[in-house]
Formats: sequence, structure tokens, C-alpha cells
Amino acid sequence: MKVGEPTTMSSSVKYWFPAALSLMVVGWGANQYVALLVHYKQDHGFSELLVTSLLGVYVVALVPALLIGGRYSDKTGRKKLTIIAVSLSMAASLTLMGVAWGPAPLFVGRLLAGAATGLAMAAATSWVKELSQRPWDAHAVPGSGARRASLLTSAGFCLGPVIGGILVAAVPGPDFVPYAVHILLCIPLLFILLKLPETRERQGASAQINAGPKAASVAAVAHAGGRKRFWAVIAPAAPWVFAAATMGFVVIPEMVPAMREERLIYTTVTVGITMGFGVLIQPLARRLDTVSNARSLLCGVTVVLLGMSVGLSAILLNSPILGLVTSALLGCGNGLLMVSGLLELQRAADPNELGTLTGFFYTLAYAGFLAPTIIAFIAQWVSNLWIMGGTIILCMISLAVIALNSRKHLPQALEQVDAEPGAQAMRTARS
Repeated sequence: MKVGEPTTMSSSVKYWFPAALSLMVVGWGANQYVALLVHYKQDHGFSELLVTSLLGVYVVALVPALLIGGRYSDKTGRKKLTIIAVSLSMAASLTLMGVAWGPAPLFVGRLLAGAATGLAMAAATSWVKELSQRPWDAHAVPGSGARRASLLTSAGFCLGPVIGGILVAAVPGPDFVPYAVHILLCIPLLFILLKLPETRERQGASAQINAGPKAASVAAVAHAGGRKRFWAVIAPAAPWVFAAATMGFVVIPEMVPAMREERLIYTTVTVGITMGFGVLIQPLARRLDTVSNARSLLCGVTVVLLGMSVGLSAILLNSPILGLVTSALLGCGNGLLMVSGLLELQRAADPNELGTLTGFFYTLAYAGFLAPTIIAFIAQWVSNLWIMGGTIILCMISLAVIALNSRKHLPQALEQVDAEPGAQAMRTARS
């Protein structure tokens, strides 16, 4: 289907679902490396700092892919970049199979995984949002795109390391099998994505034709306020999206020493708990969301703060059980912040810069993915208690900034054009 063709869409057609599946398989590919951390240390003799650094090194490729991909998808469309992202994710898994030649293939594979994730987060997230509205989805309600994208992304981040951990423990060939399973999942999806409609050009043309000049002028003011809200409210919360997750399944297993002999099992369990709770909590984020303040973001950061406080207790008491509780709370914080951030973002963003601002959001979110690498480096000189205490203080600062700006720069100016010609078109474009 070409952009601009009349759409006769059956209510049974769910164009958004394969697009969202692309987020799942790319997330799966990005996070499956976590399941092999202990295997690489124990069976290949790689150091703790090396394998942890390789966990975060993909951010080096992810950030430019997010920023360039988001802007590029705003101009040329979402479909092409999403297909490229899934292809790069497959290439990453293929490269990671070469660990027998040393850490170099892991380095290259993680960079490819980062590029794939960046392109998918920027383009596919926007694609799912646009496919979750008319004319492609006649029954979706506002916020459906954000929830769907977040749910499938979190599912991929959860299933990748959990299934990978099971395969590493139970199946011969741990250097190959987890990555081969991921590749086999990607191949049929690529053919399905080729059949999906492009959305970006249709939306841009519709907005330009139907929106009156006064509506467009007021919309520009409204979305300028939306950009201010992004930096005042969404940006301070964004780094905790993945900082919470990676602390839950990477940092906590390393800081709770009582389970060192069962580290592989314990790490796999913490991954499942962290990302599982991140998925399960997401319907609550939608209920907490409101257009009048940043309540859902505040709740998300508060849960992260609570999780790190329990983590501090787990370290003090050397308690694996409290460590699991910490992972559960940090997973809840991850899920709440993922959905809340996307809801706030998609409500405020101009359709012409949805991909760009989505790229900014995920860039800041993935900055938190570097937390384990930074902590592993600092831990050479500073005790775990001081490290956890420092992260608690940083989280409290973020919470205070969001609370101060919670009711500022709300995207309400569009309501002023409701009675004007072209207002309905502007609301449709904004949704």
C-alpha cells in the first residue's frame, strides 16, 4: 500500500501489531547479551569490567542512530528505517556468535545492536503511534500507540535475556543457540513488515491541506510549549527508564554477595523479575496519566527511588530476597516511566517532529543504560553502599525537578482553536 492511497480498512486488520513486533525482536536482540554475561566470564575468562563495558558500549552506536533516525523518519517515513533496524539486529546476533575469536566480535555485535535499537526506537515507536489512529485503526483511543509500543518493547527486553538464560543453562552451544533463535524470529517478520503501509507522508499531507492558517499558528505556539515541557518534565525522568532496569538485573546481582555461587541462576531470575514487572505494571501507568500534571512520571520516579532504597538495605543485610524485591520495584519503575514518558511525549509533540523528540527521549533513557558500566568503574575505588547512596541522591534531585515543573507548559493551547475552521484536522494530526 502506497502513502496517499484510499484505505479500506477492515476492523480485523491490525497494522500496528507487526510494527510493534519489530520493537520486540529488536529489544530481544539488544538484551539477550545480558543472559550470557556470567557465561562469558566463567567459560571465556573475560573480566567483569570487560563484559559490563560491552553491555553498555552499544549506546555509542545507539545515540546517533536515535538522533539521526528520528529526524530522518520525520522526513522520509518510518517503514524503511524499521526494516533496516530489524536487519541490523539480525546482523548483530550473527556477529556475536563469533566470540570464539575473542571479545572483538562482541564489541562489533554490540555496536550493531545499538544501531538497530536506536533506529527502531525512533522510527518504529512513531510508526506504531501513527498506525494506532485513523485511518489505520478506527477503534484505538488516545494513548494506544504509546502503550502498545512500550508494552512490546518491554516484552522484548524481558524475553531476550530470560529465554537466552534458559538456553544457556539447558542447551549445548550457548555461544550460538540464543542468537540463532533470535535470527529465526526476525526472518518472517521482515517479510510481514514489507506489506505494512507507510504513515508519515499521508499524515504530513493531510495536516498541510486541512489545517487553517490560524489553527496552524496556534498549534505552533502549543507545540513550542510542548518542547519546553519535554525538557522540563520528561527529560529529567528519562534516564531512570533504563537505569532502573539495568540496576535491577545487572547491578543488584553483583552487589548482593550471598548468591555468588549461583550467580547465573540469580541473574536470570532478576532479569525475569525486573522486566516482567516492567511489563505487568504498564496498565497502571495509563490509569495514572493525566493531562493536568506529571502525576504518572512522578509515581514512576518515586518507585525507582523506593527500589534503590530497598537495594541499599539488601546490600547492608547481604539479603538475596531483598535483592529480588529491589529488582521488582525497579522493574515497576521502568515500566511506569516508559509508558508515562511516551504518553507525555506523544501528547505534546508536533507530528512533524514526533520522531525527533522520540529520539531525544530514548537517547536520554539509554543514557541510564550506562549505569552498570559507570558503577563497575567507580566500584574499583568506592564501596557499593556509597554508590547506591549517590544514585539515591540523584534520583531525589530528578524527582524534585519534575515536581516543580509538573503543571508547567501543559499542551492545552490547542483547545483554543476548537471553534476555529480546521480545528478538527489539527486535533487529528496531533493525535
